[in-house]
Amino acid sequence: MKSPSDKGTRPSPLSIEGLACSIMRKNFVIRLTTLSITLMLVLGLTQSAFSQAAPAADDSPEVRLTLEANSRLGSFSYVPEQWGEFFLRLENDGDTPKELLCTSYFDDASTLQYGRKIWLPAHSKLVLSHPALFPAAATFSGKRANVTSLLFDQSQGKEVLLKNRAGLLEHKQALSITPDGRNTGIIAGWDSAGDVPKEVVDLVIANRVYQGLNNRVTFLAGQFLPAEENGLDHLDHLVIANDRLVDDLAALTAVRRWLHSGGRLWIMLDRTGPELLERLFGDEFQGSVVDQVGLTSVRVDDPPSLQVPEGIVGQSFEYDEPVQMARVDIPGMTVWNTVNEWPAALTGTYGEGRVLITTLGPRGWMKVAPPPPPFKPTKTMKTPPPDLAEKVAEYAPHGPMEDIAPFIFAKRDNEPLPPEELEVFAKEFVSYKVPSATLIIGSMCGFLILLAAAGGGLWKMGRLEHFGWCGSLLAIIFAMLFFGVGMSNRHGTSETIADVQLVQAIAGTDDVLSHGAIVVYRPEGGDDQIQTSQGGELIPNLTGESGETSRMVTTDLGTYYWDGLTQPTGLATYQFVASSEDADRLEAQATLDGQGIVGKSSGKMSSGSDVMVATRRGRISAQMTEGGNFTARADDVLEPDQFLNATLLNDVQDRRRRILQQLFSDQRWQSSLDQPHLLVWVNDWEHGFEFGENLQQQGDTLVIAPLQFSRPPAGTDVVIPSPLLDYVSTRPPDGSSPAGFWDDGRQEWQERSSLSTTWLSVQVPPAFLPLAAKKAQIEIGVSGLMGQIEILGVKGEEVVSLQTVTDPVGTVVIDIDDPEALTISENGELILGLSAGVPEDAAAADANFNADTPANSWKVHSLSLRLWGTTLDSTNEED
Repeated sequence: MKSPSDKGTRPSPLSIEGLACSIMRKNFVIRLTTLSITLMLVLGLTQSAFSQAAPAADDSPEVRLTLEANSRLGSFSYVPEQWGEFFLRLENDGDTPKELLCTSYFDDASTLQYGRKIWLPAHSKLVLSHPALFPAAATFSGKRANVTSLLFDQSQGKEVLLKNRAGLLEHKQALSITPDGRNTGIIAGWDSAGDVPKEVVDLVIANRVYQGLNNRVTFLAGQFLPAEENGLDHLDHLVIANDRLVDDLAALTAVRRWLHSGGRLWIMLDRTGPELLERLFGDEFQGSVVDQVGLTSVRVDDPPSLQVPEGIVGQSFEYDEPVQMARVDIPGMTVWNTVNEWPAALTGTYGEGRVLITTLGPRGWMKVAPPPPPFKPTKTMKTPPPDLAEKVAEYAPHGPMEDIAPFIFAKRDNEPLPPEELEVFAKEFVSYKVPSATLIIGSMCGFLILLAAAGGGLWKMGRLEHFGWCGSLLAIIFAMLFFGVGMSNRHGTSETIADVQLVQAIAGTDDVLSHGAIVVYRPEGGDDQIQTSQGGELIPNLTGESGETSRMVTTDLGTYYWDGLTQPTGLATYQFVASSEDADRLEAQATLDGQGIVGKSSGKMSSGSDVMVATRRGRISAQMTEGGNFTARADDVLEPDQFLNATLLNDVQDRRRRILQQLFSDQRWQSSLDQPHLLVWVNDWEHGFEFGENLQQQGDTLVIAPLQFSRPPAGTDVVIPSPLLDYVSTRPPDGSSPAGFWDDGRQEWQERSSLSTTWLSVQVPPAFLPLAAKKAQIEIGVSGLMGQIEILGVKGEEVVSLQTVTDPVGTVVIDIDDPEALTISENGELILGLSAGVPEDAAAADANFNADTPANSWKVHSLSLRLWGTTLDSTNEED
């Protein structure tokens, strides 16, 4: 019951304001509390997320990492945009083994890392290496590359970042960078007892300075030499002056593959043995070392040559301490110099590489260099250049070594058909439709017509206000149509991986080299890991623009994977270079019969197609049958611009034709085919890289393997196709100096305007000797007003005319059926002469007729020779 005093009372305005303030304060407190709780939750979750994303740091110094920058003989050197080896030294002082991951990256490129996974036992030390691709020179300051390494402990199933001795998480190191020039490496021994002798280093530096290079060399003196050829890619030249490689099979294989890919190798045989050559070149090496002698008097001579038949006698030098020399017999190599009629320097080719073998000790090739002239300031250069000290050598090469130095100290040639040139061919395998212009234009016209019809109809009906939503509806319908067509075309092509590659077998070994391009088409991209267990270099598009870290993680020799590298949507291209061993050796054996070449191939080549036999003198189309047997008829020699023996080419053959055309347009590569090779196309060659499952496999591979010939039985009638018959210039039968129009060095015919004669030594392959020739057919391509062309031969000691063609035009075919003029010597030489031009009497009459008319030039464009004969009995014939 209320008191009378409460009846009819109202709250005062002040009470209402107080109540409102109280409510506002409570709301503010509630909001502040809610905001605080929200911030705490966000911060907590963020901290939790970061604690999960960022590896925890371990203060324990039990495991230590060192990225080595120096060997015992100097600093490691690297070349921009080339692969190199990071050398790691790890120590575990703890009582438990560790699962470690070491990753390294270059400054300003932390999103691209190169790593190595290691299992490190307790109380142990480990030295190992892994590959890394160095960036362009513009990213480096000066001649140093700053590298940051991180060491993670993965033993507990998560990554724990380990600190270095200074308590820092980042391990810093600066590596020496060599400009992208001609770089020379010298292989040292296992330890300090096997250091490179000073005279070896002096001779190498003397040659480099003579060639205008600096006096710096790279010593390969680590406990382990590069086991893959990409660890040698930064070197143009390699010098071997010990037998260390004999006991290091992995490094020996890497050197062999590096050489075959275009390296320049110098072997000082006076300091090594024949076992090194046998293991390096495999079954191809047929030489021997007779003995080793010490010489106190050394005279290096030039052997007889085409220009100087009697040779050149060198200068004699006397030595108090004998100079060692290995006396050898190595067939198949060119002898550059001799000492006491024994080879002192021999050169040869190996694949695309060059080999120099010296048998005379280094002191026999060099002399004390004169002091360099003092620097004289000029208007443009007032102070000595900063690299002046790098252009000075203590010794200088003798004259004979000056002639050899350019052969071995040249820059490596580019590989034929590099991967970037094969990308365009690989992309042809992936075909996805793009809406045609007809469909797009027709659809737009249909849309406009319907839109106009709808507007006209609504206008007649007096309902033009509905035109807005009708037009929008039509636009939506046509947009959905285009969307459906786009999605259909996008997903109409299945996920595909295609490759085009060039595979080369190394003669006498199981080694196979390959390079090419891979394209992967994924409509929606993919997270499948890119990996390989067969080694090689895979170069994806690593721009790092996404900000995510990509790691190339090596787990074992030749085994690595890319971590964090997402396969993009659409078409992605990858370039690769790889090498491997094939237990089923890629090789081909052949002989001759009355039709041409008959042979058998092994390995994956036996199932190939579009086969040909190629030399630097031409190509022959071959037919492959089951079991790898093949035949190449002498009549099936291809024209210079022909690469497949087919009249109508399908899409696959047309692509192969274009690839072959591009390959043979490289004259340097074609000239390197001094031995016959079998070229076979196969479409199921594994490149060794994995991009995930459920990818449709496509591709094409050109396999190139050396072709070994065996001698047919005695009494066999044979025909030797023209590409198997090489020829070089030779001196005329009267002994006069050669002055013809064939250039051996450039491998081309010279243009002439007057009568000229050249003598050729046609080389019959040793496998077909002894041989009695019965008939020859010469095919000559000419242009210009030649007047006449005459074929000359030798009967006994007399030069005779075998055939004359007047006013030749285009291609001329000349048959010679005089066996007496086709005598083949014991070493396989057939001497023929070629005289071309306007005869002197006709030229004189023409000159009298019009003395103001300039002489007409002419040129031989091609010459090929086919030979028929019978093999003779020989006491040296092998079963």
